[in-house]
Amino acid sequence: MKEIISYFIKIGLLGFGGPMAHIAMMDDELVEKRKWISKEEFLEGLAICNILPGPASTQLGIYMGYMRGGILGGILAGIAFIFPAFVIITLLSFLYFNYGAIPQVKGILYGVNAVVIALISTSLYKMGKKSITDLKGIIIFIFSATAVYLLKANIVIVLVIGGILGIFAYYKRPKIKKTYMLAFPLFTFDTILIKLFTFFIKVGSFIYGGGLVIIPFIEQEVVERLGWMTQQEFLTGISFGEITPGPVIITSAFIGYKVFGVLGAFVSAFAIFLPSFVFILLAAPYLKKLTNLTWMKAFLKGINAAVIGTILAAVLTLIPNALVDAWTILIAIGGFIALWKYKLNLFYCVGGAGLLGVLISNFTGF
Repeated sequence: MKEIISYFIKIGLLGFGGPMAHIAMMDDELVEKRKWISKEEFLEGLAICNILPGPASTQLGIYMGYMRGGILGGILAGIAFIFPAFVIITLLSFLYFNYGAIPQVKGILYGVNAVVIALISTSLYKMGKKSITDLKGIIIFIFSATAVYLLKANIVIVLVIGGILGIFAYYKRPKIKKTYMLAFPLFTFDTILIKLFTFFIKVGSFIYGGGLVIIPFIEQEVVERLGWMTQQEFLTGISFGEITPGPVIITSAFIGYKVFGVLGAFVSAFAIFLPSFVFILLAAPYLKKLTNLTWMKAFLKGINAAVIGTILAAVLTLIPNALVDAWTILIAIGGFIALWKYKLNLFYCVGGAGLLGVLISNFTGF
């Protein structure tokens, strides 16, 4: 168990670059070098994680721990992977909500928030290029973007409809089975901690496609419906989630901290990651068959196209608060080029944007 904990603490501390970087690190170290499992078992586990809702890289870490040390190994691997990012983002949340009005901090966020738009746009382009390959996918994409951005439709419902459209579009004999994604009610508990827990466990249970996919869903609920934070604060939370190592959806702890301090951060992070542990440790052995079911492939293909549309809607919603002048527009364009064309490391890109933000704010005196 010691080797499981030590490795995933390390990847939790050094795992900059998002889920693809985490997956590559596990493949290189645990499969190629340490031989915990075979390449075939690794790819099978990755396939299972990709068809389950929640963060794929976190679930893959739990899977690797499970394969090495059983249920306890899976639990320890997941906790060790998440813990460093939780500590870092909770500390950043404390500093932001207590000292965020300091001019230097405002300058950093002025630049960083702009480059976040570039980051999301770059990922949007890459995911769209991979997931949307024909006219059917484009139609589902346009439908979901329009429904979320213009009509403010519920994102979970939009994703389910996208999946159903995918079955009609990509499966020869469509037969739509009952989905349990709509079986959960909107929670109306009185205490704020229960609201945090129920909201984030719903996010962790329903959202496919990785960390960026949660952005439109959380923004719609946390900013627009619940009013827990402003657009500006939400942008900052995304920035912190991107620059910290480990899983991106640790942004949930930032939101929880704003609502109920350290305890709120813990409850939010616990809730959003809990479904990943349940899915991998209890359900994964029975879900291997799903990777070969044609109707499931069609359903997920439709969801993937819908997901891209919801991310576009989120970008359009966030732009007015992030790109506030010509300088921030230039930072966003520069960040997009650096990330897309030159493959610049995300950490350097965000750090450079923060430095530019400080310099510009001092120069312009805003």
